[in-house]
Amino acid sequence: MNYFVTISLISLLRWLITCSTLLFPLQQNALSKAPNHSIAGWQTDNLQSEREAILVATNQQRARKRLPELMPDTKLMQAAQQYAELMANKDEMSHTLNGLSLPDKARRVGYAFRQLSENIALNTRLDGRFVVINQWMESSGHRKNLLTKDITAIGIGIAGPSKQNRYYYCQLFGTPL
Repeated sequence: MNYFVTISLISLLRWLITCSTLLFPLQQNALSKAPNHSIAGWQTDNLQSEREAILVATNQQRARKRLPELMPDTKLMQAAQQYAELMANKDEMSHTLNGLSLPDKARRVGYAFRQLSENIALNTRLDGRFVVINQWMESSGHRKNLLTKDITAIGIGIAGPSKQNRYYYCQLFGTPL
């Protein structure tokens, strides 16, 4: 087994064992605050699978640069999901919808940070690996956020399909105080 496959499997197993309960409340929260377009139960499962795929793909990219893997943070997950849902509800991709700055997004959920960055994207299909590899890794600014050495935590949010059949993605990267 090559190095990257082994690292990916270990990362996925560690994440599933230690953080599986982290995503379950996120599903409940997303459903209780359902956007105007309803999300069917099967689709919610797909969104959770996509969050996991994004985490694995992100950590694979970091492993290629010999960077430490990122661990999901409950508060960053909540903030990223809230923001993905806001973009999907408005069918608009922007880093500052409703005047929310990046620090505002973190503060709303009580995340105290030393360092914070964000990647957002939209796609017409639910494909987190494509978004990570083909959109974020091909953009110098997004790639820099994803490969920042000193970050330790990640939040991942996905919402959709929007009224225009788009999926909105939000990745929040942080280093807590």
